Amino acid sequence: MPKFDFSAVGFLVLDVLCRGADEMPPAGGALFVDQIHMTVAGTAGGTAVDCALLGLNGQIVARVGKDDMGDFLVSRMSRFGLDVGQIQRDPSLQTSTSMLPIDSDGVRRAFFAPGASRTFTLDERQMEAALDAQIIHLGGTGLLDSFDGTPSLELLKRAKEHGRTTVFDLILADANTIEKVAPLLPHIDYFVPSIVEASAMAGIEGPGDVARWFKDRGVRNAVLTLEDKGVFVDPHEGGAFHCPAHAIDVVDTTGCGDSFTAGIITGIAKGWDIRRSARFANAVAALVAGGLGSQGTLESFDMALQAMENLPLKT
Repeated sequence: MPKFDFSAVGFLVLDVLCRGADEMPPAGGALFVDQIHMTVAGTAGGTAVDCALLGLNGQIVARVGKDDMGDFLVSRMSRFGLDVGQIQRDPSLQTSTSMLPIDSDGVRRAFFAPGASRTFTLDERQMEAALDAQIIHLGGTGLLDSFDGTPSLELLKRAKEHGRTTVFDLILADANTIEKVAPLLPHIDYFVPSIVEASAMAGIEGPGDVARWFKDRGVRNAVLTLEDKGVFVDPHEGGAFHCPAHAIDVVDTTGCGDSFTAGIITGIAKGWDIRRSARFANAVAALVAGGLGSQGTLESFDMALQAMENLPLKT
């Protein structure tokens, strides 16, 4: 029996966000904003924290710098109940960090220092430790310079050999990213990118066609997030379907995709079918979009379950 419900492997970043940044301050001047906040983020890090908030027992497998920002991330993740024993510390590179001005419409822009995520990789012992979970989530392909390619393929192949369920998401994907992703597809149980990224990689448009393109190349369940339009799912069993997004006042969309993935992972861990898992994931993302940063207003599993049942849907 694996030790953890999930392992979140890959991209971990410190986000520093400011809300109400509708313009850049003048040279030498200042712009007063509504709020400034620091949060654990990233396609592995943000997802891991949200899974912990949703009640799962998990570990984060990633790399940070040997600096104050890395100390903050490790301390913060520990407070959320995540096992941080597989966090690596890089003495030569800073912790991956983003500065995110968020405007009044919830739209974000980013200043990004890639930092230590570029040197993340796993030796044999670390690989086995990462696989000590029922669900293996690989997040961040495209920004994991040392782990993209053969190491990522090895992780997913061995996960399937161990009988694990694999979940996959990436970041900043474009037409060239498919070269890194294509060998991984036959080893992915739940493929959870945005429709924008998935379309760019496939070179076609339309959720149905894009989902089928990836399933034809080995993905078992194609789960495509559609921004404010919800999610399109083409599952391994049964017909494709669409779940609409919830009608909410959006504060910040940072981390919505990562939190959606956390909702899918939670549904898998609880043995739900894919439709219920997708509905739940939409609710989790809505709670995150209602606040600033990758956790937003998300507090607990019960809160997310109530949101799934009670928040109005877009029509």
